Amino acid sequence: MINTNYSFSMWLKYLENLDKKIILNLNELKFIAKKLDLLNLEAFIFTVGGTNGKGTTCAMLERLLLNSGYKVGLYTSPHLINYVERVRINGHVLDENEHIFAFQNVELARDSIFLTYFEFITLSALILFKKYSLDVIILEVGLGGRLDATNIVNSNLSIITNIGLDHTSILGKDRLSIAREKSGIFRKNRIAVIGDIDLPDSINQVAREKKTILKKINVDWSWQRKENYWNFFHSDLQLYNLPITYIPLSNAAIALASLYYTKFKINENIIRKSIASVQLPGRFQIFSIHPYVIVDVAHNLDSSLYLSKKINEIDIRGKIYAVVGVLKDKDIEGIIYPLKDKIYYWYVAPLQTSRTASKDQLKNAFPASNTSLLDNIEKAYEKAFMSAKKEDAILIFGSFFTVSEFLISNIQKK
Repeated sequence: MINTNYSFSMWLKYLENLDKKIILNLNELKFIAKKLDLLNLEAFIFTVGGTNGKGTTCAMLERLLLNSGYKVGLYTSPHLINYVERVRINGHVLDENEHIFAFQNVELARDSIFLTYFEFITLSALILFKKYSLDVIILEVGLGGRLDATNIVNSNLSIITNIGLDHTSILGKDRLSIAREKSGIFRKNRIAVIGDIDLPDSINQVAREKKTILKKINVDWSWQRKENYWNFFHSDLQLYNLPITYIPLSNAAIALASLYYTKFKINENIIRKSIASVQLPGRFQIFSIHPYVIVDVAHNLDSSLYLSKKINEIDIRGKIYAVVGVLKDKDIEGIIYPLKDKIYYWYVAPLQTSRTASKDQLKNAFPASNTSLLDNIEKAYEKAFMSAKKEDAILIFGSFFTVSEFLISNIQKK
């Protein structure tokens, strides 16, 4: 057991080295949570699952609720630069000492029970939420749903943004299997808001088994994009001429739909002011325009397809250079396929994590004729920047780790 007087950085190092054989139930985690009295939190709880768009959906929910005067706690992952990004109270990150307090409590309560990194920090986040008198807690699912650490909490409303192929070695080889795992966050006689248009039937099956009330896109609520605005429709409510958001409209819409299935009152003027202000670092984030330097956490086929569409919205008059790092368990070809015809030259590199795709994996996945293999993302970006002219663009993507390494290296240079 760790010395509970450790500094924040020492705690993080300890947590990052946690290892545990995966057990196919949450019983031990629930046992610890019960000891810590974390299973009956008084706040209204949203649990947000799905393959892509969880973070942006959570951010939109948080902003709409905060601007409406509610006290909100948000748990999201992963972080890009600093661990403290993972927990926000009323829109603000917490002091490192508060995290240390929570870590100490989890460590003492777990006794001899082994926890994974995500299990440990989920309990830690719940401890922090319990300290504050919150109206709402928003929990972003880490992986899947049924066996995810966030699923120990009985949420009041669950959300599934979409179902795509990702983490197939854990969640299943097809959308039917993945949807079944993600539907594990459903609760009896409670609402689940679904944002996927092409819905795998396993979601309906789980809903019937659990007696969950599904509220589906294009059935119970909908949205439509126009050239310079969008419209939202929900039961007997219609909102027209809404401002275009920085985040994907599909995620803004599902957040809005979810709020209208709760007790919370959201003023239309607040909606209009709030939705245009939500931005997340690393989500089609533009750093410069001469040349364009764009970072995006796209790390699977669906998110790369969206990234490709976003690129089309920008007037790039020159060539596009790509800086890419990928994790070894990802579908590398699926990640790069939507952008293959757009990229003039690839600069690829392994990531600074044990989970990185190796140089051999990267070499085999990218076209030999226009790819350079570098030692790390920082060097890959330097090469791309030296090659690019003012009218060109540099696109940095492939993983949260890729974006994180780029952001950290730029902060250090400043």
